[in-house]
Amino acid sequence: MNSNNNDQPKNISNNGSSENTQSNVKHKYLVEIVGTFILVYAIASAATVYSDSGQLGVIGIGLVHALALTAIIYAIGYRSGAQVNPAVTIGLLVARKIGGKEAALYIICQLIGGVIGAAVVYAMFGSAMSASVTLPSENNVMRAFILETVMTFTLVYVVMATTTAKNLKIAPLAGVAIGFTLGFNVIFGGSITGGSLNPARSFGPALMTGNFDFNWLYWIAPILGGIIAAGVYKALHKDTDLPE
Repeated sequence: MNSNNNDQPKNISNNGSSENTQSNVKHKYLVEIVGTFILVYAIASAATVYSDSGQLGVIGIGLVHALALTAIIYAIGYRSGAQVNPAVTIGLLVARKIGGKEAALYIICQLIGGVIGAAVVYAMFGSAMSASVTLPSENNVMRAFILETVMTFTLVYVVMATTTAKNLKIAPLAGVAIGFTLGFNVIFGGSITGGSLNPARSFGPALMTGNFDFNWLYWIAPILGGIIAAGVYKALHKDTDLPE
């Protein structure tokens, strides 16, 4: 009898622990939907509202990107890592920071969040939302492809260097570093490529407006940039990299 009494609380404890683990796993994917929703909603809204007046300008739009991503990282980073970007997720996959199934679920959630964010903006502004669709300036595909690749490389490299290294002193500033890396790139390249660096950001508005012209570019170039960033990070940060 004593044996049975001792076993019973242990089983209950194990069940509770298992339920908590499952809940945490579910939440880390759900917050990716929320985070990507906020990012795409903020960016698409700003691009749509100020497309005619030009009051924000490219610097203002860049700051919207920077501040929105910074806020998202500090809000949900402890839950999911606040990847909110398939290019970041694939970079982490290549660097062996996450597994294949985990990466696939993250990307699905990011796309869902991006579509919901775009849908909300479309519900408010209708066809005017076409101003938020990312397109290469002057239809110069090669220039846009190279720039999107390089810009995404810088973003994913900064993500990895500030969040997966042993130097924990960097971690509290990771949100600022990542957010303003995105913002700087949008200020620099937004007028040339639309400043995507994120397939989910481009996919949502394209789906809502039915304009998939050049959308392939905003998948391939950012993902290529993320893969290159993963390779460079692994090559240069072996001594400071956290264990896989």
